[in-house]
Amino acid sequence: MNLHVLKNLVNIHKADVKHSHKKKIVEKHHREFVSLDLETTGFNPKYAKIIEIGAIRFVDEIPVETFQSLINPRIPIPKKITEITGITNDMVINAPTIEIVFPQFIAFLKDSPIVAHNSSFDMGFIQHTAQSFAIRICNPIIDTLQISRIMFPNLDNHKLNTVSDYLQIKLENHHRSMSDSAAAAEIYIKCLKMLS
Repeated sequence: MNLHVLKNLVNIHKADVKHSHKKKIVEKHHREFVSLDLETTGFNPKYAKIIEIGAIRFVDEIPVETFQSLINPRIPIPKKITEITGITNDMVINAPTIEIVFPQFIAFLKDSPIVAHNSSFDMGFIQHTAQSFAIRICNPIIDTLQISRIMFPNLDNHKLNTVSDYLQIKLENHHRSMSDSAAAAEIYIKCLKMLS
């Protein structure tokens, strides 16, 4: 994705689109989206489990609705994951399982564009879980990691905390889903304004 394509995606006021359906997608990306983040027991969705989902719906850059839940993964949370996230086995022992939470999450998500930082990680788990529910996820994806790489190529890295610091965005509880999803949304909104 080059800078020209990125501008077309995020700047509806100056986008020069030839097809009306493309313009509608651009407008929806800009006006309404759901930022999300997952915490998991590991990195491979075939073996690891989701332990927290956090999502925020934005309309016209304003948060209007949230979804958050811890999830009982039915397996022990590795010590390293607890050290990173602060999520313990005791915190999830009475939490609902993915069979309960995921349909609620999908109902919240609807067909809204998804904003996430390093979206391939989150979407890997979401798509893997969706398969077990016979659900197809076709939402447009906006990855703030990729946007950061395009817009800020001189950064040492493009981790969520690095980009947040660069853009002076508060990230108070890093590696918890609501905090990370809020930061991703703010990164996206700030980038929109920089491109407008």
